[in-house]
This record gives sequence, C-alpha cells and structure tokens, in this order.
Amino acid sequence: MPNRRVLPSPRLRCFVCAVLGVAAALPASAATQGPDGAGDLETVTVYARRLMPVTRVAATVTVIERSRIESTLVSDISDLVRYEPGLTVRNDPFRFGLDTVSIRGLGGNRVAVEIDGVPAAPGFAVGSYADSGRAYVDPAFLRRVEFLRGPASSLYGSDAIGGVVAMTTVAPADVLAGSSSGLGLRTQAGYGSADASWNVAAIGAGELGPGRWLLGYSRREGHEADTAADVAPDPRDYRSDSVLLKYELPDMAGGPLTLAYEGGQVDQQTSVNAFLGVGRFAATTALVGDDRLQRQRLSLHHALGAAGSAFDSAEWRVYWQDTATDQDTHEVRSAVPPRTPAVQLDRTFDFDEATLGFEFTALRSLGGGAGLVHDVVYGVELTRSELTELRDGVQTTLATGATTNVILGETFPVRDLPLTEIVEAGAFVQDEIRAADSRWSIIPALRIDYYDLTPTVDTIYAEDNPSSRPVGLEEVSFAPKLGATYRLTDAVGLFFQYAHGYRAPPPEDVNIGLEIPLFKVRAVPNPDLRPEVSDGFELGLRRTGEALDLTASVFDTEYRDFIESKVNIGVDADSGFTLFQSQNVAEARIYGAELAAVWRAGAGSAALDGWTGRLAASWTRGENLVTDEPLNSIDPPSLVLGMRYDAPSTRWGGELVVTAAEAQTRVDDTLADLYATDGYATVDLLANWQLTQSLRLNLGLFNLTDEEYIVWSDVRGRTVADPLVPYYTRAGFNASMTLHWRF
Repeated sequence: MPNRRVLPSPRLRCFVCAVLGVAAALPASAATQGPDGAGDLETVTVYARRLMPVTRVAATVTVIERSRIESTLVSDISDLVRYEPGLTVRNDPFRFGLDTVSIRGLGGNRVAVEIDGVPAAPGFAVGSYADSGRAYVDPAFLRRVEFLRGPASSLYGSDAIGGVVAMTTVAPADVLAGSSSGLGLRTQAGYGSADASWNVAAIGAGELGPGRWLLGYSRREGHEADTAADVAPDPRDYRSDSVLLKYELPDMAGGPLTLAYEGGQVDQQTSVNAFLGVGRFAATTALVGDDRLQRQRLSLHHALGAAGSAFDSAEWRVYWQDTATDQDTHEVRSAVPPRTPAVQLDRTFDFDEATLGFEFTALRSLGGGAGLVHDVVYGVELTRSELTELRDGVQTTLATGATTNVILGETFPVRDLPLTEIVEAGAFVQDEIRAADSRWSIIPALRIDYYDLTPTVDTIYAEDNPSSRPVGLEEVSFAPKLGATYRLTDAVGLFFQYAHGYRAPPPEDVNIGLEIPLFKVRAVPNPDLRPEVSDGFELGLRRTGEALDLTASVFDTEYRDFIESKVNIGVDADSGFTLFQSQNVAEARIYGAELAAVWRAGAGSAALDGWTGRLAASWTRGENLVTDEPLNSIDPPSLVLGMRYDAPSTRWGGELVVTAAEAQTRVDDTLADLYATDGYATVDLLANWQLTQSLRLNLGLFNLTDEEYIVWSDVRGRTVADPLVPYYTRAGFNASMTLHWRF
C-alpha cells in the first residue's frame, strides 16, 4: 500500500470538537458557503419551494452561487462539493465514474435531484456490466446549486429521505445583465491536468419579438484520471455535449412564461485492465466498456400573479424528460482446460426512463386572529414514468466461431426488471405562522403521496422468470414536519426542525428478475415491502452580519425499514433453488454536527480589507441498530479552512484552502476485514485575474503537497487484501485553468 502523510487523528478530533464548541457559543448564519459573494445571499429557494429570507429557514441549506462555481473551477458534480464537508460523491475509477451526491451518509436514490424544478431520473445498477448512474446538468449552465441536508419528504416527496440537490440553470437575464445592445454572450475554455481534459462553452442571449432567448452549448473531452499511487489507471476516453435552450415571454398575464429544452450526451470508452486476472476475472484477458448516457428535458413554466383569494403568487410547470443508458461490454476469456475453450463475450445493457410530469405551487399570505400572520405554501405534483430495462449478450467460441446466447446459465436477452409504469401524485401544504410582535415563527407542514407501481410481463420477462410473477404495489404515505425559528437579535437566531421522511419501495426491489437454473438461484418479488421511513431532529444557531456569517447545527435521525436488496431467504423445498428477495431489514441512526462560517476581516479593520476567512466542518456518526455496528456509509470527520484575498482594485484575488479528513476508525468488518483509510490533508491554491473588462482567468493548483490519499466514500466495502484498492488513490499535484470572456 502507498505511504501517506497521516494527519494525527487525535489532533484533528480535538480541533473539530473545538470549532464545534465555538459554534455552540457563537451565533450562526445561513449555510451559504464560499467566500465569493459571502454574506450577499438574501434568500434561499430549496427549503420551501419559494424565495424565503434565510433568517426564517428552519433547516441547514448549503447554497453555491455561480461565482463560487467559477472560482473553484468546477467541472463535475464531485468538484461542486469539493469544499463542502458532509457532502460527498463516490467515484468508481474503473468504469462507471461518479455516483450521486451523498448527504450525511445517505446517497444513491435516497437523495432527490432536481434541475430547474424537474426531478432527475434515478440510477439503476446490475453488477459489473450495467450501471445507469445519474445525469446532471453541465456546470457551465449552472446559475446556482442548493443542498438541503436531511429528510425533506414533506415538500419533495419520496426520493428526498436523505436530502435534496436543487440545480438552477442560467436565464436570459443573467447573460443580458449589463448589456445595452440587447445581446449578450458568455464563453469559456479550460483545461485540467488531472485527466488531461479540456472544455469549451458558449451561452448567448438576446431579444426576439416579444420575448428573450437563450442558447448554450458545452463540450468536454478527457481521459482517465491520474492517481498518485504506483499503478497505471485504466485507459479511458470520454466526451460530453450539452445544450440549453430557453425562450421567455416576460409580459404574459401574471408573470413570465418560459419554454426550455436541456439535454446532453456522454460517451465513454474504458479498458478495464485492473480487473484482468483478478477474482472472477482470473481468465479474462480483455475487458472493454463502451458506454453512452443521454438525457433530454422539455418543460414549460409559468409564474402567476395574484388570483383573488386563491393565492398571492403561484407557478406551474409541465415537463417531459427521457434518460437513456446504453452500455456495451466486450470481454475475452482464455481457455480453461479441459472443458472451457477460449471465448469472446459481448454484452449490452439498455435502460430508459421516460417521465411526464406536472407541478403547481402557490403562496398565500393571510392575516389571522391575535395578530398572527400565515404564509401558506401549497401545491400538487403528478408524474407518470415508464421504465424499460434489457440485457443481451452473445458468446463466441474463438476456435470455431460458434455462437450461443447462453452465458453462465442465463439465456439472453433478459430483463432484470419487468416493463414498469409508476404513477405518483402528491399534495403538500406548509404554513409559516408569525406574530408581528414576536420573535417566534412556527412552521408546520404535511405532504400526502400516492404511489402506484404497475408491472407488465412481456415474453422476454416471462421466459427469464418462469417461476416468479411480478407484483404491483400501491402505497399512500404521509410526511409531517414541524419547524420553528427564534430571533435572539436582528442578526442572530435559533432554528429547530422535526421532519418525517419516507421512500417508496423502488421497482427494482419490488420485482427482481433473476432465475439461473445452472446455479439453482431465483429471486422472487415482494409485494409486502414497506416504505423506508425516518424521523429526524435538527437544532441550529445562525448569525448573519457584515463581519461574520456562521451556522452551527446538531442533528439526529433514525431510519427504519431500510430495504436490503437480494436477501438470501433460504432454499425452496420443492425446487431446491436458493431464493433471494428484497426485504425491510435495516434500522439505523445517523447523528452529528456541522459548522460553516465566513469571516470578512475588513469589516472590523480597514487594514484587513479584502481578506476573507472560511471554515466548514462536519462530524457524523452512524449506527446499525440491528447489529449494533457502525454504518459504513458514514464518512470520517472532515474540515475545510480557507483564506482569501481580493485586491482593492478587484482586478485579482486568490485563496488558499486546506482540506483535512480524519482516519476512518469506525468500520463494520464483521463479515470481512475491510480496508480503512488513513487521515490526510491537502492544500489548494485558487487565483483569478480580471485581464480586461470582459476577460477573466481562473487558475487552480490542487494538492500542492502531492499528498497520496484515498477518500473513504470511494473505497468503502473493499477488503484489506483487495489488490484494486490502490486504484482509488486520488490525483497528486494537478492544475486547472479556465478563461472566461463576456460580451
């Protein structure tokens, strides 16, 4: 294993405890992180589906604005959370790349992702040859990203049991700002040495007839990511193309009407050399993946003005979205005498989810008795999704050219999931209750969701699973929430929240399609799966001010009825098959503390004008309440320290950032001796120059000390003896630069 400079665990633990102790003694602010524009944020939107002053938010929300996205040279979702403790993105260095965002130890499809209010398609995975992942909007198109930490089912439904990632793309007004000609253009070009990648993007906007248009295009190309370990990363070539198109009618009755199209395609070819000769790939001499992910969205959004007593303002959105994954795998296996000849295996995996949806959200302010004011948000959501999944394959004997569609006992084509239709309907209401002469506000909320899963058995699924019939599922779920805020002063406040979360049983767990007579294994549906549920509590302290913004919070959430896929339920007495079934088995508790602070030194001393300090820290613990063991999904404590200077001329600036993580010492290794990561600390230098009025250069020098380290979220589940562990080592010293030109 590589030698690593280890940050002493007790020292880091003491430091984290110290800063969290300071958070308990000092007032706190909105969790708007990043010195760029720090303290300027007046509202957040992800919390209650509307603009809302941060002093009235009864939750922890992290907001990353466009300026921060550019200054930190974000090229993907992992870069976006690079300096956000408590938020991680797992990375597969071999083929499938980045996973979804994990919030406080929960990730995957338990975190809701929205792009301009439209839910992104969930991921779907079937072992080493098939993983659809999740699709995100290109960072060049982002205006802001907001992360709601913790259960948010009362406003965002089933997929938000772990939190919410809300992405907002640029609007015509953003590009036209400051233009006197009625035309605007943003362009950028960049390069990153970690994966020898380059990117170009252009976003134009203008006036056309009664409205305004926006057209954006982005292209990225790169190769395999570098690693500081003494191993050769798997060769990889990727490219992505993204398009954003909007047309906005600002003078419609009630408010603007916006038609938007956004889509992209990612193509990637990978030679998975690290697997060759390892484990079940012992006889494999070649393994190549050719993967494509396509996503497109068409939406119509209308903001409405007041409508009598029904609402003061409202908005509706109708959308269609399609996400398709196509993955081809080419594998060559040497002969294993005396019975198995050399063969070539060609597999394909196709997964498609098409969704049609409608959303309506309204706000109504009411004057109540006893001087109370009610700000009521209510709305409905309707979606209908169709899921299609198919695996196919052919095996060719190299010596004779003979082919067969039977591979390791599976007769292709096969469906692991029947053709599935999912209908979801939700209604929610939230009331923020305030008194004119009171420092208190009480925020109750309730959401009711209807979930209907209907499978369709076609010939392929029936032939693959002759002994199992898929089942439908119909659920009604309730998600209450109660929040409260209290203003100690005009700048300082407390917040508290109880939130009940839930997640409807996903189709791949309700109806697992698997029957392999050669190995006498069979998966059976489970019509009795219950939704995963949670009960979470959070208490925080917030301060906003000219010199200091600070947020500190503690949280404690219990999760019940977690669904575990493919549980071995024993041997069927009649057939002798070993049966597998997804079941509600897990109960867990996740608790911890978080801190985020921005200090503007110039507000207290003119001599320090231009200096900005930044601190963010996360300490999280997770317990499996069934086995009384740690949860392996929980990251070790981490912190980020940054110091930035902006010249009085505003022509240049720079920031030094230290990121540290403690060694992972809490591991459930009852089933295997799992690898545990060492502690580490990295140092980054960010700089920007305004070369001309319209030309700006951003530069990032990352891992200046060439630290050799592995991130826990990447490698969890790997054993100490696993020869693949070194491949997870992150890049050593690397640099990125982006040139921005605005007309």
